[in-house]
Amino acid sequence: MRIHLVAVVVAFVAVLGTSAGANAASGDNASSERRTPVVAAAERVSPAVVSVRTKMLVTVRSDPFAWFYRDLSEPRARSVETSQGSGVIIDSRGFVLTNYHVIAAGGDIELELVTGEVLDADVVGSAPEHDLAVLRARAKKKLPYLAMGKSDDLMIGETVIAIGNPFGLSHTVTTGVISALHRTITTGGRVYADFIQTDASINPGNSGGPLLNIKGDLIGVNTAVYGHAQNIGFAIPIDKARRIVTDLVRHGEVRRPYFGFDTQDLTPDLATSFGLSRPTGALVTTVVDGGPAANKLESGDVILSVGGARVEGRNDLRFKLGDYPPGASASLEVTRDKKRIHVVLRPIELDPTAALHLLRDKVGITIVELSAAEASRNNLPAGILLVETVGGGSGAHRAGIRPADWVRAVDSQKVFGREQLGKALARAYWRGEVTLLVQRGRVWQQFAFEL
Repeated sequence: MRIHLVAVVVAFVAVLGTSAGANAASGDNASSERRTPVVAAAERVSPAVVSVRTKMLVTVRSDPFAWFYRDLSEPRARSVETSQGSGVIIDSRGFVLTNYHVIAAGGDIELELVTGEVLDADVVGSAPEHDLAVLRARAKKKLPYLAMGKSDDLMIGETVIAIGNPFGLSHTVTTGVISALHRTITTGGRVYADFIQTDASINPGNSGGPLLNIKGDLIGVNTAVYGHAQNIGFAIPIDKARRIVTDLVRHGEVRRPYFGFDTQDLTPDLATSFGLSRPTGALVTTVVDGGPAANKLESGDVILSVGGARVEGRNDLRFKLGDYPPGASASLEVTRDKKRIHVVLRPIELDPTAALHLLRDKVGITIVELSAAEASRNNLPAGILLVETVGGGSGAHRAGIRPADWVRAVDSQKVFGREQLGKALARAYWRGEVTLLVQRGRVWQQFAFEL
């Protein structure tokens, strides 16, 4: 009886061992079967994805009207404001690509890696009009990174992967497909063109994180979500971001091109008069003497395409030309006298001086910077910008701007000195409009103008 019991126990153990071995082998096979391309991409890319946090100490007056009475002794409350987003390390030296709106509030910046390590970071440069910024981690060693891929061959319906930190949930992975390409969206009062639309879940905190293809290549920067619907998110194509990143890393700012001509949209009647079946394209209205388009474009030309991509209208042309760095060759298809010709333009850089000339020519005002001595005598900060002249019949004159008005900000960004003003105007030029905050006495007013 005892021998029989021992035999049974030995047999049970043998069976148990065989079953455990089979389950382990089955587990290995199951793990292999479940290791999809999405899993492989997430594992490979996650070390290069960071959480971006900003912290800023804010001083707030308890009486919001104290500034009006110049009561500088009025007590103030202090609080710490924080914001959070995502970013992707694109270089082993610690360069991080993210959205501008993630770090727009300023303050100290921290990056948290997938390992939990936290690094301080500095802003290398930013491009608010493109909603992009480049940071650099203060790292003492090389960091894992993800090289920029390409986005010129994307296909509607192909699988994409988004990685980020929505609502502070670190390294969240979502998947979806490319729903559409070349979308134009408006967010935060700005217009952005040529976005990737995806149904991969993008939530607050995902901004600045990578959008990947099924191979784990970086094809876009997650940027925005359509708040009135589900599963509609947008990303900046990496080909568009690449030029911005290159300029920011090399120069600390974006070199903006200037082509030297103006256009307007076509109406159906105008399209018919030019022998076009549809009112697409952009009608050249003026060509600046001595500019890059002089002797190449003429008033009355209709620009149909840029670099082989069809032009839908004036704003579409502006966005397409904005992708060309100064000195690059832009190939335009143009209809002139109902004949199609090709024109190659090479833009120059829109520097602050040229941008100030645009303010004079388009808006109708010239600006003078208050001297340091005069600013000191009037107890004002250096770099105060005052309207010097207002052209009769100009947009500024019709809006009510007058000489000696103080220009405080451009597109909600404070400006001091003509150099800052010129750079702000250059950024605004590629949106086609600018908003000026003007002060006269104790009255502040905003004015919007086309550029």
